[in-house]
Amino acid sequence: MNQLRCRNLQAGDLMLKFNAGSAVNRIIALGQRVAAQLNPEVVHAGVMFDNTYIIEASGSGIHASDLRVQNAAFGYVVYRARNTAIANGAGTCAKMMFDIQTRHGNLKYSVPGAVQSLFPGRRPAPHSPGEMDQLLDRILEGRTHRFFCSQFVVYVYQFVAEQNGISGAGLFVLRDAKVSPSTLASLLQSNAYFDEAGYMMPNER
Repeated sequence: MNQLRCRNLQAGDLMLKFNAGSAVNRIIALGQRVAAQLNPEVVHAGVMFDNTYIIEASGSGIHASDLRVQNAAFGYVVYRARNTAIANGAGTCAKMMFDIQTRHGNLKYSVPGAVQSLFPGRRPAPHSPGEMDQLLDRILEGRTHRFFCSQFVVYVYQFVAEQNGISGAGLFVLRDAKVSPSTLASLLQSNAYFDEAGYMMPNER
């Protein structure tokens, strides 16, 4: 694996954050470990808008953070979509969702959703293209929809894949609301649509 700096990142890179030791991170890691999930130390996920700003769903809802400032102390493993159109589209879609949250404040964080993703039970079929379009229409109208981090990432990539003629279900064979960060990490390790681009060390940007 290559050690990456901000200059090496690209729009649409999928960022998986490792446990940084905060109380919230420790709780997420513990929950994933109790649920017997692989990669329990992967506790968060986001999408790069460019090579410095990550769009993520956390405490205040969907927001943008500068990897060199707010998120400087965090370590990440970076996955990159092999299809450039999907990568660029994911960065644009994530930024659009951030802009909607900034205007309407309707995309808050979902604590219940994050907890439920640890114990998903039967995994329902992924959303159909029509369901994803309807959800985006409601969001654009200013209606409230709550996301947790890995749910947001999966929705963005599945939606953009559909716009580029690739089945969202083929990209990730799961429903967005049923995926924890650790599960997403496991799926990416054998996903034909993504390459592991490298890693970022804390405080090395």
